[in-house]
Amino acid sequence: MFGSYRIPLVVAAATGIVLAPAAAAARRLIYSYDSTTAITRQMTENGLTFIFDKTFVTTHIHKIIETQDVGEADLKPASERDLGRSQFDLLGEAGRSHDLYEITDGDNGPALIKALCPGADRAFLAIGPLKSGRDLTVFAIGVAKGRPGWLCETLDYGFHGEWALPQAALPQPDRTDRFNDAPTNRPY
Repeated sequence: MFGSYRIPLVVAAATGIVLAPAAAAARRLIYSYDSTTAITRQMTENGLTFIFDKTFVTTHIHKIIETQDVGEADLKPASERDLGRSQFDLLGEAGRSHDLYEITDGDNGPALIKALCPGADRAFLAIGPLKSGRDLTVFAIGVAKGRPGWLCETLDYGFHGEWALPQAALPQPDRTDRFNDAPTNRPY
């Protein structure tokens, strides 16, 4: 009787052993998206580029960059407690499939907050799943003192492509020349 259960248990255990390291290993990816609606083109003329780590189970976005422009902002994971209300209340059914990130004060973060959510002290982005070949919807949510979060903008993007990551270290500018003010090369 127990012999018939032994094979499925062995297969399940072996699958768990093989998948555990794969789930833990994150891949750094860079996807670009084109603005597809008038409001999205007004906010991000040439679209957005996302730098993120993807594992078997999760996605963690680090930075968004305006494609072909100089604007960029760092993101950090956030929770509904930061909004003062539930994501589902704000976004309806779409809120269930979107991950919530707060725009940080680094880089162009304050300017992005002001542009997306005038009057907000803090701004959040509810970002849909980042998948190759799939369009993306991003909800901008503002929060101000004494006021729960509100939906500021809905931004729609069409998938443009995936960037190839550099394999080798990039050469850096010669800092021995005091007149060389070239920026430091970075991998993305």
